[in-house]
Parts: sequence; C-alpha cells; structure tokens
Amino acid sequence: RTPAGTRALLLFAAQLHEMSSPASKKAKTEKPKNIHVSAHSLVSHKVTEMRKTGLSARDYRQLMKETTTLVMVEATHHLKHSNKIPINTDEEGQKQCRKGSSISERLAIVPLSRGGLGMTDAAMEMLPTTQVWHLGIEISPKHEPDEYYNRLPETVAVERVFILDPMLVSGRAAVRAIDILQVWGAGGKKPVQIELVALVATPEAIKLLSEKHPEIKVYVGMIDEDEEEPIMPSLGDVGHRLFNTC
Repeated sequence: RTPAGTRALLLFAAQLHEMSSPASKKAKTEKPKNIHVSAHSLVSHKVTEMRKTGLSARDYRQLMKETTTLVMVEATHHLKHSNKIPINTDEEGQKQCRKGSSISERLAIVPLSRGGLGMTDAAMEMLPTTQVWHLGIEISPKHEPDEYYNRLPETVAVERVFILDPMLVSGRAAVRAIDILQVWGAGGKKPVQIELVALVATPEAIKLLSEKHPEIKVYVGMIDEDEEEPIMPSLGDVGHRLFNTC
C-alpha cells in the first residue's frame, strides 16, 4: 500500500499537471461565444500609446481612429454582399466589363456620446453609405444607466446597427443601448441585427454583456485582465481626452 503522505503528494502533483495542461488553460481563458477579441498586435500597441499621460487631444483622436479601423475590419467581415455587380474597367487601354462585389446590407452606426464620437470617423470612412444616429447614456450616481439623448429615426430603414463605445468598464451603458435599439428595431419588417464594437473592455463588462445579451456579437480590441489594476481600462476620461476639455 502507498503511504498516506505519498498518496497526498501524488494527488497534488496530478492536480498541478491538470492545471498546467493546455485543456485547462483553454478553459480558463475561453471567452463566451458572442465575444470576439482581436488578435492583432497593433491593437494592443495603439491602446498602450493612448494610455500615456501627456498625450495631446489630436494624437489621442488619431490613435482612437486607427484602433477603431482595426477592430471594425473584424466586425464587418461577415456583411452580406452581392457578387454580381457589373463594373467597367480600363485595363492597359482596353475597356473591359467585369463583375464585382458590393455590400448589400443597409447599415447604421450608433456612437454612444461622448466617447463613441471618437470612433465615428473611422467607421464612416469604412462604410461611407452608412447612416449615423446618436445615443447619450450616462451612469447615474446610483450606478444606473440613464438615457439623456436619443436621435433614433422613427422609421426603421436599416438591417444592421453597430454600436460604438470605446471603453466598456461596467458594461451597463452598452446593455442599456442594446435594450433601446432592440425595442426600436422591432418596429421594422425584420428585427434589426445589433452588434457592439469596443476598443477595450473589463472582464466585468464582458460577463454582464454575455449574461444580459448572449445573442449580441461583441467585437472588442482587447480585454484588460490585470486584477491588480481595478480602475482598468485606463484610457482616462475618453470624452475629455478626445475634446480637450479636461
């Protein structure tokens, strides 16, 4: 028989091996299926630059625009498109008629004021025919999301909406925005597809969004998982830094 002390050591060693196995690590870091985190190295690089103190409002806006472009590329990869668009080309002096591709969905973006305004230009440059609406949601002293501005049109004329919110700290404002858009989007012929695009998020925000709206796809540049920094993500007051009002 194996002595009790030896059995305990063997059990402990087995537990350590299980914890260090690839399957265990995968389970620990696995994200909900509706959460898509960018693997692009430039995202973390640019977010690092945005966090630096002493950054001018101009540089902050430019970095936010560049980071938004990177995340929006991933958020728009699945858009429906038509492959039978005739186009006339001029190739080596000879005119040709070819067939091209064009996005076939009617789209809108909804930046959450004020921070989401810093993401708007990048999204509009990628989707030049998109509609732009605005929502203003702030967290009250009681930590509840309050809607203070709403410019959604009365008529639903789009098929997909991208909510823009650069920094998801608690996730409550984003959840409130989704709630508002779902009620509004139900008034169309078909329910509007809603997706959320963010640059940085905390695990707390990701957990809340997954619990409240597991049906909504969330595209985020990176998730801050530094347990020693409870105030992360440290992009500062995004509205103030964007518009130089701090």
